[in-house]
Amino acid sequence: MRKAFKKLALRILFAIATFSSACAAAAAEPVKIGISLGLTGQYRIPSEMQKRAYELWRDEVNARGGLLGRLVRLSISDDRSDPALAVRIYREFVQNKSVDHVIGPYSSELTAAVAPVVEKAGFPMLAAGAAADEIWTQGYRNVLGMWTPASRYSQGMLRLAHEAGLRTIAILHADDPFSEAIAGGARKWAPFLKLQVVLDLRFAKGTTDLTDHLRRARNARAEVVVVAGHREEAVNARRAAAHLGWKPRVFFATVGPALPEWKEVMGELADGAFSTSIWEPHESVIYPRSQEFTRAFRKRYGIDPSYHAATAYAAGQVMEAALAQSKSLNREAMREALFGLDIQSVIGRFAVDHTGMQVKRLEMILQWQRGRKEIVWPEAVRSARPVFRAATP
Repeated sequence: MRKAFKKLALRILFAIATFSSACAAAAAEPVKIGISLGLTGQYRIPSEMQKRAYELWRDEVNARGGLLGRLVRLSISDDRSDPALAVRIYREFVQNKSVDHVIGPYSSELTAAVAPVVEKAGFPMLAAGAAADEIWTQGYRNVLGMWTPASRYSQGMLRLAHEAGLRTIAILHADDPFSEAIAGGARKWAPFLKLQVVLDLRFAKGTTDLTDHLRRARNARAEVVVVAGHREEAVNARRAAAHLGWKPRVFFATVGPALPEWKEVMGELADGAFSTSIWEPHESVIYPRSQEFTRAFRKRYGIDPSYHAATAYAAGQVMEAALAQSKSLNREAMREALFGLDIQSVIGRFAVDHTGMQVKRLEMILQWQRGRKEIVWPEAVRSARPVFRAATP
């Protein structure tokens, strides 16, 4: 009886302490974090995923008493996937001092546009939606990457192709910085893996008909087709190949096949496609709190999180760790803390070099098999072996 009473008393004291902490946090000025996302326009789908994850992170942090004893308030603006509008939003953030810190927008294009604004104002910014290498060649002191650099996106796929004895590759790429960096990486690494580039085609972003591009890849006898772009480029290239009745041994495209909606959009054309992913909601992925995040996201939103969502949540974790280390909202102290971090998040290890480029992330290669995304590389988190189509006669 006495033990039961003691346990009850401890629970009551814990509840009182938690309530008191929450009240103190609520009374203090909140930690304000500004973000713009393309909630309309061409980047709507990944941006919506990121918004959900940021809000999940915020609510979990606030339930624990907030950061530095203060609740977190997110100011999320719709930049309409427009670089000029994103610049205006971030300029308002930093000039009006309406936020304490910022996190970058979705896409390399928009991140590159706002980077000079936050750099000039001395606001450290986690680039939670960008991978283009050129962002980290500008000498910025305040832009820190979360994603694997785009130039490395195809490395795992090229390794798999080499191990399978494939010899020829076609590179088709849009003309935005992210896609150009992916193409440049594929171009660089192909010779080291004994892959001959038989076609290298650049096209304007927004091109909807890629039939001629895929025809030229087929005529060049490419065994591996690399499509460097975003969702629409992947969809359009896959449909163009199907229109031609051509099935290359490897169809690899960035972004599109990594999205949960790929199966719904592509139907019977979904299977077989390869892509790069930063993270997957798969039981083989055992990064700290990764499975807990997946369960919480599913429970709250009724859908699986994409790697875009996981990266946004991880950005929150990194912000939390940096603020705990800096022990203040001072932006210079925050910048130093961010550059000094070497931690694990739901998407794996975070650490940057002196330019702010992410150097510890390990990308994954996935493939759609039997209506399910499987991780086929690296071996440490592999859930299935890659399946290559039969050679075209």
